[in-house]
Amino acid sequence: MLQSWNPWQELEEMQRRLNRLVRADEGATSWAPATDIVEDNEGLYIYMDLPDVDDGSLEVSSEQNSLSVKATRTYQKSESQTVHYQGRPKGEFARSFNIPSSFDLTKVKASYDNGVLTLLIPRSESTKPRKIEVSTGRTHQGHQAVTQDAQSGQ
Repeated sequence: MLQSWNPWQELEEMQRRLNRLVRADEGATSWAPATDIVEDNEGLYIYMDLPDVDDGSLEVSSEQNSLSVKATRTYQKSESQTVHYQGRPKGEFARSFNIPSSFDLTKVKASYDNGVLTLLIPRSESTKPRKIEVSTGRTHQGHQAVTQDAQSGQ
């Protein structure tokens, strides 16, 4: 017995399966954005990809040697839309970074532009490279003491 093949029936079955997957994923509330951490002479930079995150949901905080970032990405679809596949995560995420004490968490600068959160954690003043001035001439007391000690044979 021959059966007729109905491609629309196959597509409808695929739609039902995709809908079950999407509904099963609706409770997911945890995700982790792509993150780069870069260091230079100025400090430590953290770049986080957060497209479609409302800047009002962004929270950046620090405590002791930890820097934390929280945000929420929502997904909105109209009643007339049918979701076939949803690969972009949604919901709230939270991520913390342990920051070495050589960086100053009291002076963190944060900006959010084109879906990228940029955090700059500047170096602590005591760890920044600095130029040490070298004095010249014989008027420096340390030099006089060294010269006098050398002359007296000590």
